[in-house]
Amino acid sequence: MLAPCCANARSSALELYAQQLRDAADQSLSSKLQQFAMYVVPLEILLSMSKPAAYETLLDDGVLVEYDEGMGNAMFVSHQWTGTEHPDIAGEQFVVLKDALQALKTGKVDISGNISIELYRGLQNSISAKEIFSKPLFIWYDYICCPQQHTAFALRQMAVNSIPGYVDRCQFFAILCPHVRHEANNLLLNKRSWGSRGWCRMEQMAQELSTKERCVSIEIQGATHVVEAPTYGWMQSPVGGGQFTLQRDREKLAPVVQDMVRRKLHAYLARGDLDSYRMMLNMQNVHYRNLPINPVDDLLPGYVSDHQDPATVVMENFMYQNGFDSVDQRNAEGWSPMCYAALDGRPLLLAALLDNGADVNDRVTQSSPTNPFGLCPLIHICAFLSHNEALQLLIDRRADVKARDGYSTTALAWAGFSDNVAGIHTLIAGGADPTMLDMIGYAPFALASSAGAISSMNALLPYTPRQQIDKSLLFTMLQGGGSAQVVSTLVALDADVNHQASTPLLSPLGIWFGCLSLRHRMSESKLSAYAYHYEGLTPLMCSVLTSSFEATAVLLGAGARTDLRNARGKTAIDLAREISAPHHIVPLSELGSILHVYGYKNSLRQGSLYFHSITIPTMN
Repeated sequence: MLAPCCANARSSALELYAQQLRDAADQSLSSKLQQFAMYVVPLEILLSMSKPAAYETLLDDGVLVEYDEGMGNAMFVSHQWTGTEHPDIAGEQFVVLKDALQALKTGKVDISGNISIELYRGLQNSISAKEIFSKPLFIWYDYICCPQQHTAFALRQMAVNSIPGYVDRCQFFAILCPHVRHEANNLLLNKRSWGSRGWCRMEQMAQELSTKERCVSIEIQGATHVVEAPTYGWMQSPVGGGQFTLQRDREKLAPVVQDMVRRKLHAYLARGDLDSYRMMLNMQNVHYRNLPINPVDDLLPGYVSDHQDPATVVMENFMYQNGFDSVDQRNAEGWSPMCYAALDGRPLLLAALLDNGADVNDRVTQSSPTNPFGLCPLIHICAFLSHNEALQLLIDRRADVKARDGYSTTALAWAGFSDNVAGIHTLIAGGADPTMLDMIGYAPFALASSAGAISSMNALLPYTPRQQIDKSLLFTMLQGGGSAQVVSTLVALDADVNHQASTPLLSPLGIWFGCLSLRHRMSESKLSAYAYHYEGLTPLMCSVLTSSFEATAVLLGAGARTDLRNARGKTAIDLAREISAPHHIVPLSELGSILHVYGYKNSLRQGSLYFHSITIPTMN
């Protein structure tokens, strides 16, 4: 056990170092990150272009300007290239970007709220188009603003290294992810494919680690389909786990990622936010996964040890870097050293803490809307973060594999949500029950489907009752995971595309939805609309209410009925007219028309083809 006399020194050492950083705080951190100037294009110039022009061309034409915050707002556009030599040779993505910005500027559309943000954070839409255009707007777009000529390799690399600095200076981060085809392989590009790319993950990580107090993310999926983007979940998409056309790019980005993390750690300390510092410090093994770098374990200088035992050295340095003095200490957020060690995931560290009196069934004792692990046991954290060796260690030390978090969700459901198939097998082998339901009646399979975790769905399928497969069609769209692939998989598993939802009035879900329905009459939101229309809701209606238009296309292709009515007497088409069609569009009579309005011009055909080509997952 650590001696109390060492503890106060450790705690004060961290606080003293944080104070030193505050005293020396430099407000120009983002400019220090820049190795190459931040060039941007004024909105008016961008709107006049038919397709992206190269940096060199625009620089020669004199239309690029070096950004200064006093000029106005800046928007960083993150997108997936549709070709190998040009980002958008046909201009399909670019025209969506232009049309969306024009529609937002003129007030024809506004930024919709995101139902999953309200579900997880309790927050309704926090951004409007008026805020974006309250000042002159300048756009950063990679092909336009970074050197492109083959002879400019060194300058281009400097610009790439500067991307975190560019993002840090932007007030808005736009994910441009309309449904277009890649010119080389004809693959359908969308939000899911964007999130699979290593470069896009790096840009998203830069946005999440921005030192700005507020940098708003939006998704542009169609000319009139612009929604607020969720700011959680990025920890499940480490840069090193993304796809790279050139594998050397993975190594190239490793120091960029590490610099971002180190900068954010210093920023947290400089403003005295020790809880966020500890979260980031101990998540390094996740952020650096599949990258050739090691976590920073000496950010706080001064640790010296004469111990020969590696476990003791690791544990003592961990306690020192985190400013803890004993294993049973707990901060105001409900986190103990053992909880942070679960984030870290090193079995040697966890074992050392357990050997020094830590509780194998410890948990975070407080909940927080900004922290995804509120009220979570250790075993849930390890399962979610795919720390599977640590997970096995906890099970071997008799951790309760049937423990529940604050929502009565099991570690198995958390493993399914993060697509941790190895963790699923480890938990089931350790005695976890895959049929246990959470407080609103969903099994782990439903959680996996809601996250688009196809591999986990496959692993959990043999244990899943038919009713849960039907319910998963609705749940996956509520959670934001209603992609064509997931919905097609559920349909191929014979989920009822015309299943109508119902819940007992006095059940936890019924009470919650009842409260939301009352609020809907006074303050409408996407989540309140979902709750208000829930009784008798079909998957097709759900896809419209949640703007899951990929799912709409697949369901129509699978023969979903458009004439069914919910308990409010509404059909899917009625709901589409009420909440989806912008005010300037004439009344629409078909869902296909709504898909067309939102930029899903070929979605019906693609959705039908996707469904008819789907392969039913193998039952292991």
